Amino acid sequence: PFWLKHLARHLGIPALRPILSVGMLSKAARDVLRRAPLETRACTAQATGTQPHIAVIGTGLVGLTLASSLRQRGFRVTVIDRQPTVAGECSYANAALLMRSFSRPKTATIPQLLRWALSRSEPVHVSWRALVDPAMTAFGLRFLLSGPQTEQVALETTRITDRLAQLSIKRIEAIIKEKNLQVPSIKGGVLMFFRDPAKFRASVEETERSFPPEQHADRFRVVSAEECVELEPILAKQKDQIVGGIFWHSDQTVCSLTFCRQLAASLEAEGVDFMQGEEVVAVQPSSTVSSSASIQLRSGKQVEADGIVLAAGVGTGALLKRLGASGAPPVPLYGMRGHSCTVDASHIAPSGLDDHVLKRSICDADSMVFFSPLPRDASHPERRLLRIAAFGDFDGWGYGPDAIRPWRMKQMLSVAEKNLGEDLLPSGGAAAVAATPSVQRTSLGDELCPAADPTTRWTGLRPMSPDGLPLVGSVGSVGKAPVFVNTGHGSLGWTLSAGTGEVLAEVVGASFHSAGAAASGAVVGRAEFAEFARHLEPSRFRWPEVLRRALRMRLGGPGAGKSAEPAADVAGAKA
Repeated sequence: PFWLKHLARHLGIPALRPILSVGMLSKAARDVLRRAPLETRACTAQATGTQPHIAVIGTGLVGLTLASSLRQRGFRVTVIDRQPTVAGECSYANAALLMRSFSRPKTATIPQLLRWALSRSEPVHVSWRALVDPAMTAFGLRFLLSGPQTEQVALETTRITDRLAQLSIKRIEAIIKEKNLQVPSIKGGVLMFFRDPAKFRASVEETERSFPPEQHADRFRVVSAEECVELEPILAKQKDQIVGGIFWHSDQTVCSLTFCRQLAASLEAEGVDFMQGEEVVAVQPSSTVSSSASIQLRSGKQVEADGIVLAAGVGTGALLKRLGASGAPPVPLYGMRGHSCTVDASHIAPSGLDDHVLKRSICDADSMVFFSPLPRDASHPERRLLRIAAFGDFDGWGYGPDAIRPWRMKQMLSVAEKNLGEDLLPSGGAAAVAATPSVQRTSLGDELCPAADPTTRWTGLRPMSPDGLPLVGSVGSVGKAPVFVNTGHGSLGWTLSAGTGEVLAEVVGASFHSAGAAASGAVVGRAEFAEFARHLEPSRFRWPEVLRRALRMRLGGPGAGKSAEPAADVAGAKA
């Protein structure tokens, strides 16, 4: 009836709630609500006695920690992923490091980019396949124009990233404590050791520039060769070759796969719905009054939602285009491929904590290969698993076991044998392992280092943004359903995931006028959340904004025009 239509438009559903439910409304009134603005849609959810329903695309670290923050604020959450299990892509086998030490953004000069394209011996490689990729053009131009190309911009980006990492790590620790997750950690820091004197000096100088002098003692310590051996006895045989090191004593070793699996189980028990092995193909305005959008899955299933978050890693930009969100800014990410190999090192004489092969995670800084002793957990209580991770290659869009480059795997494992001994790997050594196809060709599998394949080899695409900061915020809408993104974490996905989850949960809450409190573990107030959101706003990569930032960077205040040179290629790749 006309009077009900008029009342719905001008007074909103809360005024009707005492006398009738949405199901009692006429078809005409329901049509009005379907065309209503977002504010009225939020009221609709209240009128039906439910909280807004948010669909999160992606069950890696970024998607799961976001789901936790949304759930704690009272949202209903469904998480969707194309892989059959959680953490099936970039979160599966990373370097297992929670690191505040790598908060300085990646940068490069054009001559260095050309050297990376011509050489296969650097920690970073840019293939000719990537150079002719239009997506690399979109990424690269923004990187060169408005990325961290000056010392002033690099330091500002470092400051933002470091504060976000601090928030994130505290939030991760709070999640583990509150949900009683059995996720062990090794809190022994990370030791980077050097044989090349020039790289050592350059890295020390860059590290000292990156943080205020009063913070140096709390962050890192420059150590001698003798101290390197004291910190990690397995390096004793190389004592005469090592010139020094940098010890980041606050960093931790935590297996992201263990965390993801346990967090997913906890969230599911709390009522979060999981849809694994389901790929999103389209989103349409909903035909029901109880939701804003209908998400179409390749299986034919549909998911009704009031809002959508894309946390699909490097594929977020392509997915956003496919969904056709109105008003969406560009999401110019490019994947930086990292390689890793997990080996069972139980046969190596232990020198570390928990009877492990290493006392703490270490990095051969000359080659940027990381070695992380995975803390023992319920999935492998009797085994001492070691994660070897390295490189940052711009080389197409493949990921998982099928994207392994044998020459890269051989390089990485040769460094492992050099540092940990030739008996670390199965018979045949680095060359044989690199040349042998992985047993798990079509699935990443549930078990690390199964009997059929004692070396779990993997590649993941780190979603790199042009300026080194994640993209977090609103990117438009499909019908009346707002669409958000949470991506672009680069090589700090594990470290920054929970922090950006908190930031975006605040943004989503504001969009739906939710008054939910910040999740516990947060160490900042709403004003600081708003500041993070401003720095991470996805619209900063629209061309007018890119050009404005480029001019400001080159014509700005003191130091704005000074180039930020990378430190002897040491800053190139963290897995």
